[in-house]
Amino acid sequence: MKVFWFRRTQQSLAWTIAGLIACASASAESAPVDIPAAPAPSFLGIDLPLRPGERLAPTSDGICSVVVFAPHEERYERLAGYWSRAQWLGPCRFGLAHGEGLIVGADGYFTIAATMLYGLEVTAPEIARTGVLQSGELTWDSSLATLSFHSGEAFSDASTARYVVHYEAQPEGPLEFDDLVSVWSGTNYLEKNTFDEEGREWSMSVSAWNVDTYCGLGLPPEYKPFEKEVKKACKKNTPHKLVLLRREGYLQEPWASRDITWLKSCNFSRSSRTNECGKLVTEALGKDAKEFEALLTKGDAKARTAAEQEIIARYAPLEQAMEVFVQSVGDE
Repeated sequence: MKVFWFRRTQQSLAWTIAGLIACASASAESAPVDIPAAPAPSFLGIDLPLRPGERLAPTSDGICSVVVFAPHEERYERLAGYWSRAQWLGPCRFGLAHGEGLIVGADGYFTIAATMLYGLEVTAPEIARTGVLQSGELTWDSSLATLSFHSGEAFSDASTARYVVHYEAQPEGPLEFDDLVSVWSGTNYLEKNTFDEEGREWSMSVSAWNVDTYCGLGLPPEYKPFEKEVKKACKKNTPHKLVLLRREGYLQEPWASRDITWLKSCNFSRSSRTNECGKLVTEALGKDAKEFEALLTKGDAKARTAAEQEIIARYAPLEQAMEVFVQSVGDE
């Protein structure tokens, strides 16, 4: 199997797929606030060239704003609520966070290095290479547990998909598709987020879960359709009674309240003493498996470059107007 092309990236707050991703996104998800959308300001007679669905959200100190893609009001409330409690420590351009800087929680609980492009976060991922593997294989960088991938021609587009891999344990060698979640449980997951026709964020996640609590005590209603698979896991004489499950629902909803749409018991390897949940990943992803594997083995550089070029092209007339203005002031 091909080794995943894992890329080191910081949390994407302008377009992140929040719910399960790190504390910054969790804060955004937990406390939505009602912040009305402000009209796009005009510079030198030119309005900020926002795409449909893009809206401004001021940072907590009001020094500059960010651009959030919010085709549905609930997403805007979530992201604007986050930025009302976060600051941008970096340069601003046309009133927008722009360039290299830090996203800092107003309460001081988090600091995230990021790159912004006219208000949108485009933090460039880094490829983690080890000096041990002369073959140049790409391996896990344990300094960052959440890896985000972008797929699509623009960061702000309802057809764009966002992929997330969260993996807390450091694997012994290069990660492969089959063993990706061999030791997963609890907070480890794969996730794909998309938008529905109404512009609401839809989440599909795949994760391993320990059902030991339910063995012999009866199942909660959400597990009833998969009672056979849960019982299969409970019969195994293993340290953890793991199942691999797929949940689907709106991102705004808590993870546990999203429907379980697929579940199977994980086999246990006595030789490695690990549950072989990874062997079920392809089946759990279904039609998304090929797309997901291609993205993670080949990377997202092409889509990311196209998205950044689209943003730069949009703001080119404003940059040209600014250049003419600065030159005219200099001539005076």
